[in-house]
Amino acid sequence: MTRVPAKNRGREPLPAPGPNARVVLDALLRQEQGASLDLALSHALKTAPDLDAAGRRRAVQALREINRSRARLSWHLSRHSVRLTPHHLFLAWTALQKHGEPKTVRVSDLDRALLQEFANIALDDPSMPEATRLECPPAFEPALREALGTNFAREMAASLEPPPVDLRVNKIKSNLRDVRSKLKAESVDARPTPFSPWGLRCAPGVNVSATAAFRDGLVEFQDEGSQLAVLLCDARPGMQVFDFCAGTGGKTLALGAAMENRGHLVACDISTVRMARAKLRLKRAGIENAERRQLTPTDDKWMKKHHGRFDRVLVDAPCSGTGSWRRNPDARWSTQAANLDELTALQDAILGRASRFVKPGGRLIYATCSLIRRENDDRLAAFLHAHADFTLMDATTIWSEVADKPWPAGAETVLRLSPAQHGTDGFFAAVLQRSP
Repeated sequence: MTRVPAKNRGREPLPAPGPNARVVLDALLRQEQGASLDLALSHALKTAPDLDAAGRRRAVQALREINRSRARLSWHLSRHSVRLTPHHLFLAWTALQKHGEPKTVRVSDLDRALLQEFANIALDDPSMPEATRLECPPAFEPALREALGTNFAREMAASLEPPPVDLRVNKIKSNLRDVRSKLKAESVDARPTPFSPWGLRCAPGVNVSATAAFRDGLVEFQDEGSQLAVLLCDARPGMQVFDFCAGTGGKTLALGAAMENRGHLVACDISTVRMARAKLRLKRAGIENAERRQLTPTDDKWMKKHHGRFDRVLVDAPCSGTGSWRRNPDARWSTQAANLDELTALQDAILGRASRFVKPGGRLIYATCSLIRRENDDRLAAFLHAHADFTLMDATTIWSEVADKPWPAGAETVLRLSPAQHGTDGFFAAVLQRSP
């Protein structure tokens, strides 16, 4: 039995250490102004340059938890007639977490009363509307209910769970068995993912980036759903492959590994910052057959020259991100992500533009991390209606050639994944073939 020191006997237990309130409040305010969680936190941390690593981790964790419980916190605040501001949102969360009074911001007598009141309530309340309890924003609720049907509650509940840490083994440098051994030697337990032949899975919160395996480029962070989308590209050594919306290069790295550094791989994105990060990742992974290109508003001379040249063109389109809410909880509350009219128009434009680069007989792979049919099935239908030279392939036939595990999407002929059903992010991928 643990002995309580005499000086602490009869006293209330000390509250758990809370995050730096000034940093979290600054980040919440920036989020309210439209910044992503990562960007908001990056700016906020500049206000506390002396914050140690543990303090930074607490700030990150606090922001993620607040974003995962924003609807429920807001509901409680409205019941207590408290105006919804980042300050009150943070105080309500602090009280529920039993962190005590924050030390780095001014707290009024009214704030102390709020802290005391919220310390005695539970986050979930039986009288909450279902969508509030499941943290489903009103802007997304109709589309998600339509897409998920009777699985709506189950999938929304799964999207509130912290995700595992999924890794993709870089077969350019190593293999699954050796990487598992290396990680185990550094006290990281990694087990094979159910569907991806390249995947390893660790418990939520495991710090893989501090391992030698990550520093040496033997593994990359990549959700298993994203790995399966790349697998369906069936990129082979010697091919010409175009990653049209490459971002920071996660799928480019997987494509390069599948191609075994043979052939020509082009990664394209509109952001110079993302392209710069992709350069560093490609170098660490040892991918040598990749070329990076800035995506211009209209096709430039290089692009026009490469129309109809590629065996595979992957379009991981900008989307609402509803499938990745467990990994990016701030995306639930993004007004930009909720503008489906604007997003679907962009998806149509990108898919149409990317199709120009597919050679006769080549394949166009369309992917999103969305659960919403309007961004997935409806975009395919619109594209096929406008492009008679493309047909939808049965993805199960491709799967049988590239994987030795069961097809994860049941009777579907497209890849459709979800957190509750598959343990992955919500993901969609379809393969279109151009007429020979």
